[in-house]
Amino acid sequence: MANLRMQVLLVYLGATALACRHSTHEKADRTAATNGSVSVDASPPATQPSVVTPSSPRSPATLSDSSSLCNEQAPQDFLVNAHFNGRPLANAGALREWKDAVARSIRYRTEQYGYYSGFGSYAWNKKPLHSQMRTVKFFGLPVRLHERVIPALRCVETALRSDCTQFPYQPRALSGRRENNTYLDGDVSNHVYGIAIDIDPLQNPCCNCIEPWKSSPRCQGKKTDLERMDMPACWISVFERFGFYWLGHDALKDTMHFEFLGDPEQVAQGDAGVSR
Repeated sequence: MANLRMQVLLVYLGATALACRHSTHEKADRTAATNGSVSVDASPPATQPSVVTPSSPRSPATLSDSSSLCNEQAPQDFLVNAHFNGRPLANAGALREWKDAVARSIRYRTEQYGYYSGFGSYAWNKKPLHSQMRTVKFFGLPVRLHERVIPALRCVETALRSDCTQFPYQPRALSGRRENNTYLDGDVSNHVYGIAIDIDPLQNPCCNCIEPWKSSPRCQGKKTDLERMDMPACWISVFERFGFYWLGHDALKDTMHFEFLGDPEQVAQGDAGVSR
């Protein structure tokens, strides 16, 4: 009986962590979208990434100021696996395995992007996060991100303008870097590291998050994820070609959210990348 009670408790705690993890995250996005403007706050892949040449010169100068080649790469599996993703933590072993994945992810992100107070170790990277944030424009809208992922966003916009012309889409609001962590389960949001971007929170909902999305007409009834959002599937495919992970794959169905989980050392050839 004691073992049964422990399993029930672990399942409850797992479900609670999923709900709490994104509560303030969604509230912040809702406020930003309502205002019409947003205050923006492991090992590499085993195979060498392929190389693509941006084929369209039409990107804004702020995101397309280099003719260097872009590398295609997938999000790194160990970073994706650190997501809670609604996994059933039905026993202590499963909970420990997930916590180990989170710890590995935090160390990697600290080493690559900077130390966030209270998580990981300052010894891993003494360079403060805030000193590495830059404001750039994506489809004409400003967004604040870590300087190491801006070259990846350049590659994305160039490819979107070249490959998705049959599916025109113009973002209305963006959210990038945030100073405060909105996860309550021991992990750190990728918005804190400046490697995540939300696109149009009202038009691309998070149907398994908190209100107002749960009650949104877009989230009601039997629909595919693409039927619930305005952003075209072509955009998802392009982002994923350049190391971004779409949180629409997650149990939360956070369709607005992309985060760079690729290797920042493999973003671009030549001078398009930002060296550490």
